[in-house]
Amino acid sequence: MRPVYQATKSPDYGVNACASCFQKQLKIDRLTQENESLRGELLRLKRKAVEGFFSSSTPSSKIPVKENATKENSNNRGGAKLGHQGHGRSAHTKEEVEEVRVVTVEATDCPACHVALWQKGSVPRSVLDLQAMKVKKLLYELERKYCPECKSYLQARVSSLLPKMLLSNELLSEVVESHYLHGIPLGRITER
Repeated sequence: MRPVYQATKSPDYGVNACASCFQKQLKIDRLTQENESLRGELLRLKRKAVEGFFSSSTPSSKIPVKENATKENSNNRGGAKLGHQGHGRSAHTKEEVEEVRVVTVEATDCPACHVALWQKGSVPRSVLDLQAMKVKKLLYELERKYCPECKSYLQARVSSLLPKMLLSNELLSEVVESHYLHGIPLGRITER
């Protein structure tokens, strides 16, 4: 949107100015103000192109490539290289858990194509659970079945766990209640 010229004060062009000179001076003032406004807009757009859309708050993944970056650096993808050993959360072993719970698949036939499912072992899932104010390490053995017709797997699910969570719903609710309702600091909750 183009800025509209607004005279900020009454012009004083002298007593001897004719009407046509006065109109020309008004036009010069309007064009000067418009030029300054457009320069400011151009500067803002240049800064946005360099810094990214959210200026200093732009995530590093969205920052445009620097002009002086080499071709190989601008094409280099970040993150771990293929085959890199991760440092993620380690699963519990059967020796260190206090209890192993086996969860079975209820269905005997494939829900998609109604063919008898084959037994395909189980998948371990490590969880920290709260039992009467004592945290227990649990290992769920989630039964897996296979449909030979549509070549799909069915795996048992634990109803009392959120997907991909290490903490059980009971332990999670206890932490939230202790911290937000009773005001216990997270450090003391962790020590418990």
